[in-house]
Amino acid sequence: MRASSRWLRILGGTLWPSFLAATAACVVFFVNIDPETLRMQTLPAWEIGRGTGYAIGFFMFWAVALLSSMLTLVLIDGGPRSQS
Repeated sequence: MRASSRWLRILGGTLWPSFLAATAACVVFFVNIDPETLRMQTLPAWEIGRGTGYAIGFFMFWAVALLSSMLTLVLIDGGPRSQS
């Protein structure tokens, strides 16, 4: 397998599932939590709007899901190689 093809498979196998997981996490989280209320309770000195709160939350969820996907890839791909 060519190195560029393998690299694209790694990117696709980590970025896309983590994006979908982050999207689902955002839906579940932000249906129950308003970003403006969360900001007022945690960081009242920050002046950010709801849209910025949604974006920050999405990228935080995406980062966590991406780390999970990458760890899965390392654990699956990093095992010992069998000799044929």
